[in-house]
Amino acid sequence: MERLFELSWPNIPAGNRLRYLWQEWLQQHLEEYHGGYLLTLDSLTQSLSLPVNVFEYHVKLGDGLGHSVQALPDELPIMTDSIQAAVLSNVFEYAENPSVLLGEVHRSLAPQGILYVLLYAPLSPWMLKAKARLTANRKELPTHSIGIHRYEEWLNLLGFKTLELEVVGCPWWRGFKEFERKSDMPNAWLSAPIAYMVKAQKKVSTMTPLRPIEQEALALGGRLANI
Repeated sequence: MERLFELSWPNIPAGNRLRYLWQEWLQQHLEEYHGGYLLTLDSLTQSLSLPVNVFEYHVKLGDGLGHSVQALPDELPIMTDSIQAAVLSNVFEYAENPSVLLGEVHRSLAPQGILYVLLYAPLSPWMLKAKARLTANRKELPTHSIGIHRYEEWLNLLGFKTLELEVVGCPWWRGFKEFERKSDMPNAWLSAPIAYMVKAQKKVSTMTPLRPIEQEALALGGRLANI
């Protein structure tokens, strides 16, 4: 995430509108927490107005002003099973090793911990329009194209369960100038996806109960011994 900073939202494709929708969606979810630790890994998330009174501590990780921990994303200095929630805004598209980073986040999350991720739709009209520009803010374009199905495969392999998937759509009948959550949009099936807001939970390994060992009577030296 070295190429982005806290004020980069206006420079990335559809950034300002995405920020508003992402902020609103997160606000609804994070207010459900009462204690625990929140982890954010990127400068874009740091600039959001996240609830400050629902977590015991907010761990901000990354380079730049306003972060509380300096570390490599592939080697998070966080104890295993210690974080209640993590928020990543367009992180995997810009990370050097996105799958490794996701594995580190999974390790850091507590059992039943929640991961909130904002992902671009790789072939959206807005993204293609941004890539077609020859000069303006090309350095802000994502390094990786990670589709929603590929991301869900990563989640399944690591042991995440997808709880919610909210699609941000672009209604073509409005000239691709406005976009909103598909759940709030009439005729949403006609719109093109711009981004995905995903809520996933770290699953807990189940234990297989062992059958109690029944006592058996063995004859030893003319007496019965219970084992």
